[in-house]
Parts: sequence; structure tokens; C-alpha cells
Amino acid sequence: MFDVTALRRDNPIAAVMEKAGVELRPAGGRLIARCPLHADSEPSLVVYPQTESYFCYGCGAGGDVIDFICRIRRVGFKEAAAILGGSPAPAGNPPASCSREQEVAALTSEEMEAVEVTVRCCEAALWRSPAALDYLASRGIDHATAGRCRLGFGTTRLPDELRKAGVTSAVAQELGLLRAGRNAFAGRLIISNLIGGSANWITGRLLSGCSPRYLNLRLPSPLLGLEQVRGREVVLTEGPFDWLTLIQWGYPAAALVGTHASKDAMKALSRFERVYLALDNDDAGRRATEKLRHALGARSVTVRLPDFAKDVNALATRREGEAVFRRCISTASEEGTRWAGPVSWAA
Repeated sequence: MFDVTALRRDNPIAAVMEKAGVELRPAGGRLIARCPLHADSEPSLVVYPQTESYFCYGCGAGGDVIDFICRIRRVGFKEAAAILGGSPAPAGNPPASCSREQEVAALTSEEMEAVEVTVRCCEAALWRSPAALDYLASRGIDHATAGRCRLGFGTTRLPDELRKAGVTSAVAQELGLLRAGRNAFAGRLIISNLIGGSANWITGRLLSGCSPRYLNLRLPSPLLGLEQVRGREVVLTEGPFDWLTLIQWGYPAAALVGTHASKDAMKALSRFERVYLALDNDDAGRRATEKLRHALGARSVTVRLPDFAKDVNALATRREGEAVFRRCISTASEEGTRWAGPVSWAA
């Protein structure tokens, strides 16, 4: 098995693309170019150096450096890993880049590969699914955020892709990726937790219905997105779509993926000087907020959402939603130090 985290770290995507003849040029905090994967008459390819990922708005291709090599060289995962100079990682050892705050979700190399193959497969499927893209639009999440956060859509092709990558069905079923030999996340929107650009946990959201609405890997839930937060302040939300909304608006954010904060989560939050609590605007959210305020003490600040917004994501589809949230943050800041404003989402 290959250490995909090391492959990403040792092969910056921009450098690999340029070596392949892609002429990148800066555009703000991103890089753009004509996509080499199709007949591109204008720069449709966007590279996100912060997350070591790319997305083409012309053909819908997107993913990490391994995905790019798979496409440009027309090879499978193992061949792409070999091209990038990867060597098999010792079985049973978690990737070295996993931070201390994410130890609860540490995976073996084969488990990490299984999750990574799943995310890469589902990333490609997202852009082929009008239903999934329409659902994202209905939640106010744009294509750039979807590409940057490596969102995906559960596809029936997953079992074959796992087999091609050498992932055993036993490992895939133990993680909860497969059920009766089929993709357990089929038909769900896939949201990943990233560590050094690689996925170590996913949750899948049904596009309609509620049985169950979310399905997680059979692993402890992390503080979604925490590893990407830089600086001494963080906005804490409940749900994945609240987190995606704040990422889209440029805030350093993380999600509880529920209302419960484990001991590991509280330990991870201890590095922040200020924790803005933007949980759901309901009884459960208010109870969780009070528990967190008690546990975090003076470092916590409650962000009170307007009555018409049940959660942060409810603001995403309103034309003035971002401005409303900015005012909520500003009001909350009066209880503590002044909010420094949205920042870039770091990798």
C-alpha cells in the first residue's frame, strides 16, 4: 500500500502540473491554466495550492495530484503512485502527517488508501450528477467550494475502484464503505475531513429523505475541518453544511458534526484564544452552547443567529446572508476581543 499523504506532500500539485507542460499563472490566491484534459479555449483549470487540489470548470475533472497523474497519463492508482515516486508504506502505521489533535481518527495505510480512493472516486462522480449539483446549489454551496473541499457523490463504481487499488473487501466493510459488496454511501453527497489534503473520514448526506439523513464511517467523528484552521480563533458550528458555508465565506471554521464535544475535541480546541460558538438556533443547539461555554470558559463567545435562521447554512441562500452573519459575529465580538475578519482557508 502507498502512503498517499507522503505522495501529496512530496509532489506539490502545481510543480507536477508544470512539469507535465501545464502553463499556470497566478490569479489571486489560486493558479489558473488551460486544462490539458480537454480542448480548452480559455483558462478553465483552477489549482488551489492551499489544499493541493485542482478543479476544471470546463470538463469537471478535479482532485489531488494523484488524480491528475491518473488522468493525464491514463493510468490507475498504483501506476500513478509509482510515477510520483511512491513506495509502499508499512502496514499498520498511520500517516506521519496526522496531527496530535486528530489522533482519534488515525488510520492504517490501507485504511487511509481505502478512504482516499473513495473520496477520489466520489469527487469525479459529483460533476456527473445533476441531482447532486442541484442539491448543493439549493444549500448555497458553489462549485469552487465543492472542489476545494473535495466534495463528492456516492457512486456504484466504488467497489471496482477499491479492488483496482488493492483494498480488501474486509477493510472496506470494516470501515463501513461497503455493505453487502456495494457502496454504502451510494446516492449520498460525500463530505470529507482532510488531514494534509488527504481524507481520513467522511460523512454522506442523503439528497432527500431522512433514513438516516447522514451516514458516517465507522470511526470516531472528528472536529470537521479543524486541521485546516490557522490562527488563534475558530468559529464552531454543528453541521457539515454550516461548516461549508463558513468556509465559502472565508472564516476559519470547524464542525462538531452534532452537538456533543468529546474530550479529544475539547483538547483540540484548547489551542485557540477565542472560540466563536455558532451552533443551531434551536433548543438542542442552545443547550450544547451552554455546555461548551461552561467548558471553554472566557475563551468562548456565543454567536446568536437571527430568529429566521435555524442554522448558519440557512443564511447561505439569502442574498444578504453573509452580511447578516458578519453582523452576528461583530455583535458577539463585543463580548471579547474584536473579530479580525474572515481569513483564507489554509491547508
